[in-house]
Amino acid sequence: MTTLIERHNPDAGDGRLDLKWVLVRRIILVAMICVAGGAALLLRDVAGEATRQNEELAQNVARQLLLQLNRIDAALDRPDRFPDWGAIATSSLGEGQCVSFIKPGGDRPNSNCTGVDTRNQISPAWFQRWFSLVFMRNATIDRVLVHRDVSHGTITTQTEPSVVADRALQALSKMLGLWAVMIGAMCVLVYIVVEQALRPTTEILSGLNRLSNGNLSCRLPAFRLRELDRIAVVFNGLAQKLQSTTQERTELARKLVDAQEQERRHIARELHDDVAQRLNALSCSAASIKNAVGKDDPFAVKESVELMVMASETMRSLRETLTHLRPPEIDDLGLVASLNALGAEHNRRAGAKTRFVVQTIGAFDDLPAETAAHIYRIVQEGLNNAVRHAEASNICVNLERVQVAGHEHGRSIELTITDDGIGPEADAVEAKRVSGVGLIGMRERVHALNGELKMRQSLSGGLELHIRLPDSSTTEMRVL
Repeated sequence: MTTLIERHNPDAGDGRLDLKWVLVRRIILVAMICVAGGAALLLRDVAGEATRQNEELAQNVARQLLLQLNRIDAALDRPDRFPDWGAIATSSLGEGQCVSFIKPGGDRPNSNCTGVDTRNQISPAWFQRWFSLVFMRNATIDRVLVHRDVSHGTITTQTEPSVVADRALQALSKMLGLWAVMIGAMCVLVYIVVEQALRPTTEILSGLNRLSNGNLSCRLPAFRLRELDRIAVVFNGLAQKLQSTTQERTELARKLVDAQEQERRHIARELHDDVAQRLNALSCSAASIKNAVGKDDPFAVKESVELMVMASETMRSLRETLTHLRPPEIDDLGLVASLNALGAEHNRRAGAKTRFVVQTIGAFDDLPAETAAHIYRIVQEGLNNAVRHAEASNICVNLERVQVAGHEHGRSIELTITDDGIGPEADAVEAKRVSGVGLIGMRERVHALNGELKMRQSLSGGLELHIRLPDSSTTEMRVL
């Protein structure tokens, strides 16, 4: 038996993430970190290439100046012509590259630079400043010109940072475009692969949902992945143990309540056959004594009348006790007549204060006697609870047989007891704090019949009890 507590609007959004998307997002995060690292390496390489070019330019200029100094030592050139910048000026310079020669006195007589076309620059000023600060700290090359252990000056080569920043941004744009395509393709492939690998988890979740809904006969198939297959083995073992335990508990509860009903029926029969007959005989004896003494003994006549009244009241009380123990209509007229009589009796007792309505749809004559007795007791407990605690004006009982979804020949018995009285708070119903001896007895009977009990607030604010029982007259029942 499964006892469920529901609200009228139970739907709620689920903000939890899907495992596949979590993995894809983490892969994207790792890929972005790798892209950032690759971009940093690329920018460093561009700056390093500019530094290498400045080093090569400084070496070429140093070789030419040393050649001139050697010619001066060999009297092939005049010292006043040093440095001969005309030969150096013919050296090829890259865009934005500059070379200069500083004599030991600090004078800078010679320098050569190439211009920069600012119209074609694509890097913003902030990127140029950031790139120059981070990657071009060592881009300027200073080379001391030493000949015969004498320093003749310093050669300085450098490149305009905006030019190198443009080169870096162009290379970075190409790289990011390619990497974006690669990351997108990788994410799609990873999602497909992960979705295929985790597809069995959908079946596992479905099995867990069926298990939580009371379908203890559900089993999971074997999976190729070792971890998922281990989950399936544990799940199937747990479901098997739960099914066995539930069946044993259900069978025990059924035997207990059946024994209780049989004992009630036995006691009712004994009271009816023995005590009722004795009371009837006592009443007849009192009447006989009254008729025998006549007017000769008024005191004996009075005592006989009192004895007859006492026997009549005791008989009426006995009939009420017999009805409580075992309504005779269940065995003689069936479940529907017993429920109608129960509703009529409650209406008689309540007068105009409370109205009891019993509605039945379908025939219930073929139900086993014990099943009919259980249903009667459940309705009886439900009406008693409504009378004692709800202070309701209207109490409605609906009993019908319905077709079980997915079963061609299977049916279930649906029982609903609704009142418009003072119902429990919605939070108390949701937290399963609604309890009592009557509800406990109803749960036990529903469990004995392998059924399902739901409680919720009715639309009028009272309590609604919905009970579903497998139809014991059908050949196929669902274990709940």
